[in-house]
Amino acid sequence: MDYGIIVINKPAGFTSHDVIAIMRGITGIRKMGHTGTLDPNATGVLPVCFGKATKLIEYMDTASKTYEAGIRFGLATVTQDIWGDADKDAVPEGTRRPVPSYAEEISAVLDDFRGSIDQIPPAYSAVFVNGRRAYDIARGGGKPKLEPRKVTIHSIELLEYDPKTAEGLIRVCCSKGTYIRTICHDIGLKLGCGACLSSLTRTEACGFTLQDALDLNDARNMTREEVLKHVRPVEDALGQMPKLNISEEASRRYLNGATLKMDPEGFAQNEPTAVYCSGVLLGISMFTGDSLVPVKVFS
Repeated sequence: MDYGIIVINKPAGFTSHDVIAIMRGITGIRKMGHTGTLDPNATGVLPVCFGKATKLIEYMDTASKTYEAGIRFGLATVTQDIWGDADKDAVPEGTRRPVPSYAEEISAVLDDFRGSIDQIPPAYSAVFVNGRRAYDIARGGGKPKLEPRKVTIHSIELLEYDPKTAEGLIRVCCSKGTYIRTICHDIGLKLGCGACLSSLTRTEACGFTLQDALDLNDARNMTREEVLKHVRPVEDALGQMPKLNISEEASRRYLNGATLKMDPEGFAQNEPTAVYCSGVLLGISMFTGDSLVPVKVFS
């Protein structure tokens, strides 16, 4: 099999790069990459592309993702997760309140996080600030100046809350670039008690769910042939992308990198479009006027 996607359920304790190294070792395939980095303490869906499918990564990673996140109320940290040092100054003196007594108190503030919102990335993040990673500045004792960014929260809901332990669980469906730990932190500020992320599982990414995923620890005990039985076709990752079928004659010119002239009706301008011929994915293109311009060619 020359190319495809293996959806991995990443356990805690592994970086996304570790997953790639392990999968290369099992399959012997060198050309591999993943979509949407997961932190070492996070678990869940990590699509791994290999061969020509790596050309799809930038398009796959634009899709929304769904997470289930544990929240510890009453504790704010400098990293906005439970693994960082406590931040006693996160909640201003005049706004401090006890942890919520009822789930309804938490649910009431979630409306403020739905839709398009401005989010300031955490200081301990990989965002570049004047040519340096924010976490490098923070680890050196500095305070990186981070600008708010637009992100979209398609849905957010409280799944459970235990006031005795001050632990809750939320489900969030969001756009690329959203920091879930920052959402937890900001919920704590809204409530006045402080909060931080205590666990994180990605349950859906690029159209794949946990039910589609192969557990990494199981994969490590499989042969190459057994792992490759779990390969998903690249088409499975393009469910939300518009599709265009072209003739065999046009496909020959397309595969040689030619721009095709055709009616763009029904297709957005300058937006990725998946191009097929006889059910075979040929590549990704964009319409500019009546010109179909190849961007990534697969075959």
